[in-house]
Amino acid sequence: MKTAFASIAAGVLSRTPGHRKEGGATDPVRRESYHEASPKAQPWRLHRHGSGSRKHWAAIKGAALGAFDRLYRAHSIDLRQARADRRAGTREDVTPTGERLHGDDRAILWYLLDRYNHLTGQLFPSYATIATETGKSLGFVKASLARLKRFGFVSWVRRTKTKEGAEGNAGPQLEQTSNAYYFDWAGQLVTEAKSTFQNLMTIAMKKLRGDTKPVRSTVPSDPELAAVLSRMSASIDQRDRIVPSASS
Repeated sequence: MKTAFASIAAGVLSRTPGHRKEGGATDPVRRESYHEASPKAQPWRLHRHGSGSRKHWAAIKGAALGAFDRLYRAHSIDLRQARADRRAGTREDVTPTGERLHGDDRAILWYLLDRYNHLTGQLFPSYATIATETGKSLGFVKASLARLKRFGFVSWVRRTKTKEGAEGNAGPQLEQTSNAYYFDWAGQLVTEAKSTFQNLMTIAMKKLRGDTKPVRSTVPSDPELAAVLSRMSASIDQRDRIVPSASS
């Protein structure tokens, strides 16, 4: 009887997304990982950007890259000063690489922004794909993502999936799959970059809406002055008609 019950229970569990069998038969997965079928593994449900318009997303993308450039310049200035101070003997070390942006981090951020599906909000390339398509090493990609996350340019959710061929076993074995990336600039972008991002977005959205500065009137508001200028203009036009041109 117990054997039959265990068999039934195992069958139910084997069809349960995200079930993880305890014991050595289950591959280890990262902590705080969620099965890809779980809403928690689908951050695009909560973090979508733009109106679905390609132009709108291009404006957002430009603002994010502009914010990166601003913060990277600040980090570069600080690093140069720190190195000069170290040479002068006034300090012993410089800011560790994990605590400042690297110039090539821009390529990783650009790739993620470019790969982002502006219609659905989905973004889950693997480390290997990012490395291949950006021409960077796998180690650099992982370190770069950690830096970008530190300063709020990108975030992600770790995901798992049911291992292929595991159906029908005592419990489906899980394996790590690619992260689901998302952008939460309002909540996570560091202050130094957030102000730049917001300013650039304001400018970009005005351009998208076609906002222009009001054209100042060339006609004086004073009626008497307007009449004088009108007579002067008429006199000049009459003079030009009387005086022959140099080419005649």
